[in-house]
Amino acid sequence: MIALRYSLLVFALFLLTACGGNDDNAEPPAPLTDFEPTKVLHEQWSLSTHSGVEQQFLFIEPLLLNDRIIIAGRDGTVTVVDVNSGRRLKTIDLDTTLTGGVGGDDNLWLLATKDGELIAIDGATTLIKWRVNVPSEVLIKPVLSKESVFARTVDGQIISLSRASGKLQWSYQQTKPALTLRGSGQLVLTRDRIYTGMANGRIVALSVDNGEVIWDVALSTPQGHSEIQRLVDVDGHAELFGYIYYVAGYQGRIAAINAQKGQFLWARDFSSYSGVTVDAKAVYSSDERSHVWALDRFSGATLWKQEKLQARYVTRPVLFNDLLVVGDAEGYLHFMSRFDGSFVARILVDGYGDDEMLSSGTGILVPPVVTDD
Repeated sequence: MIALRYSLLVFALFLLTACGGNDDNAEPPAPLTDFEPTKVLHEQWSLSTHSGVEQQFLFIEPLLLNDRIIIAGRDGTVTVVDVNSGRRLKTIDLDTTLTGGVGGDDNLWLLATKDGELIAIDGATTLIKWRVNVPSEVLIKPVLSKESVFARTVDGQIISLSRASGKLQWSYQQTKPALTLRGSGQLVLTRDRIYTGMANGRIVALSVDNGEVIWDVALSTPQGHSEIQRLVDVDGHAELFGYIYYVAGYQGRIAAINAQKGQFLWARDFSSYSGVTVDAKAVYSSDERSHVWALDRFSGATLWKQEKLQARYVTRPVLFNDLLVVGDAEGYLHFMSRFDGSFVARILVDGYGDDEMLSSGTGILVPPVVTDD
């Protein structure tokens, strides 16, 4: 067997009861498949923080820096951790309820509160630099440029704030449907544009300078009679690979879009709430049934499909050398070959396993983060 020499940081958070409980009508998770592991996994360190999100279904992502990782919990506790040892370096109590984060860079850390605030923490002093009110809750991590901070609020607004002071610079909004997923579309920032999917199934490219629309296209069109059938929220992770923007929506399509012109290069029916991951040859995604797909990056054709994780509520697949990694609602990490989707390793890191409960969590909600290549 070959031992993995790299590091994978995993953040196990609470999932909705509907995802993991046995007292509802949800489809039971597929049983674990037997296979002969070809990789050996070893835990390097673990740390318990106040990161639980209870039943709020919050994606409070950690911020990975060169030698530190910034972890935030719903209770307002921000923990600075040494990446190599897992040693707790600093704990910051914001005395508020957090709903989004952690965005930023080495110099500025960004978090959002339940009361509709954005908080900026100075990375050098770990003191609050500014704290401002925004239109509503922010559920995804803000992104920033040299001069601005960009955030997406639950009422459908995209806002730009001054990085130095938090002062509002511009805002953009589209009509929000009556029913949406609990979350917001990922913000993808370039030098002069910001791209995002909207709750109504549209994709927009906005000017970083003033928020003006550069292009606006429909990834998906609502179908059916009920509000649930017509839900086409673009709510997951999107990626820009070269000049091509890759994105997937719920009850809609997965597509490759020319990022300069807003023209579709290809699109196909697909339903995902977690979004996409891209490499030079393929687009990877977990669909709403927890099937993991690899599609040809240039045509959208199916390269392979792994169905043995059905109803395990897997995260978006993450690239890890020649492997893909997903976490599931029972606390397992599944390692698959990126070339054919076959299983090569599995480890229980949080939640209820076959024999015991390893921690108080009930599954992995945020995708793993890869460090050291």
